[in-house]
Amino acid sequence: MADIAQDAALIADDEVLQAASKLFVYLWNTAWKHAPGTASGDADALHDMRVAVRRLRSALQNFEGPKYEPLLSTRMRREFAKQRRELSRLGDALGAVRDFDVLDDYLRDYCKTRLNKRIREVRGLAQFERFLQTERAAHFAPMVKKLNRAQESGELRENFARWALGLPGAAFTLESPLTLRDVAKIVIPRRIEEVRGFAPRLLDPRDPEGHHEMRKSLKRLRYSVEFFAPCAGDDLKPQLKTLTALQDLLGEMNDRHVLHLTAQRAFPPLTVEYSQEASVQFPPDVAQFL
Repeated sequence: MADIAQDAALIADDEVLQAASKLFVYLWNTAWKHAPGTASGDADALHDMRVAVRRLRSALQNFEGPKYEPLLSTRMRREFAKQRRELSRLGDALGAVRDFDVLDDYLRDYCKTRLNKRIREVRGLAQFERFLQTERAAHFAPMVKKLNRAQESGELRENFARWALGLPGAAFTLESPLTLRDVAKIVIPRRIEEVRGFAPRLLDPRDPEGHHEMRKSLKRLRYSVEFFAPCAGDDLKPQLKTLTALQDLLGEMNDRHVLHLTAQRAFPPLTVEYSQEASVQFPPDVAQFL
């Protein structure tokens, strides 16, 4: 999805609602293209669908604009926020399953590249993987139910598509409609400012929440650069490559933090008899992995 703006046929001089409509419809269709695979358990399809929905949520937020510098009328802002909330529920269901796939990949890669063994040959890690698979299964059924419900007549898939397609004809109450180029000049500096605001939190190695917020801000900036690429006079691929590399590095940091938290749930503290103290006691192979 590297050429999103091109694939969505965005033009710098498109009026804001026309550009938003084209982008939203493209991303929505992309998301649902992966729905059959997602529902059948394909981890790659799930990943692609989740990314498309996440991009769409970011796009909606961009076109809402900052509260102190609105790009749309108040009524339209409320509509955009409402649609974003609906998509968030779908995105959360997808993410709840995908997160366990990511953690399982770490286990499998470790066993293959570091131990040269299959997981079932490593007792503690095999137990850890069973825990991940059980948790994934517990979230998978509700996700599929949500996907099926969303595809019914009069539900989310149809409703959002109809809303997005109708945006160009919606009443626009600001004095003069903005173009995609106008929106880019407002949104991109705000996204850069957001990244810079979180950057100092990287100085504290014990602030995983701050690192995660930094990662999300980089992701929002990257998506914005993709969306507004037609408004730039230069090739933005080098900047996108840098943003992606930073995002991936912070993503791996977050994954490792989540691995530790999940392992603590998989291997809960043991309370020693006659003592109120409890400590996490990982199997040796799990402790070595962590």
